[in-house]
Amino acid sequence: MKKAFVLSALILVLLAPAFAQRGGRQLSVDDQRRFDSYFSRWQSYQSTNNLGESRSMEKRMQSIYQRYGIPADTPYRDVASNGGGGGNRDSDWDRERDRDRDWDRDRRAEWDGYRDRDRAYWQQNQRLSSEDQGRFDSYFQRWQDYRRTNNRDEVISMEKRMFDVYDHYGIPHDVPFERVASRGGRH
Repeated sequence: MKKAFVLSALILVLLAPAFAQRGGRQLSVDDQRRFDSYFSRWQSYQSTNNLGESRSMEKRMQSIYQRYGIPADTPYRDVASNGGGGGNRDSDWDRERDRDRDWDRDRRAEWDGYRDRDRAYWQQNQRLSSEDQGRFDSYFQRWQDYRRTNNRDEVISMEKRMFDVYDHYGIPHDVPFERVASRGGRH
């Protein structure tokens, strides 16, 4: 009996801070509704990178934090009802997916520009240094031999080496190896 009492007391001591913290975060119904509205708008402004309005919502949420003694570094989603989703979690995920898709599209356009610039550079400056040309021709010759004998591991190894030369000279990877090798790689 004594052990059970000590164990119960220990559990209550350990849980007391959690109960006190949870009790300190209970917002009135009106304040919770207001906070959820601020949080929802804050998320929307964050997604559109509207910093002025986003800061305005942060100030409003922080004023509610102060009123209820909530630490300022507490994530807003922890105070918003249902993590601030209020059933909008799917729309948040959709917004994130759309933002990722836009980012991918922008990066792809950027890389296409680099590729086109590199292709134009390669078309104007179609020469490797004599040392690199010799190395490339050696890789190309071995690549052809390994392809003939169906040695896949060595084919891949030679392709990696040739692409390293491509990367060093800014040659797009869609330029055929034969075009870079001198006289088709045969001496």
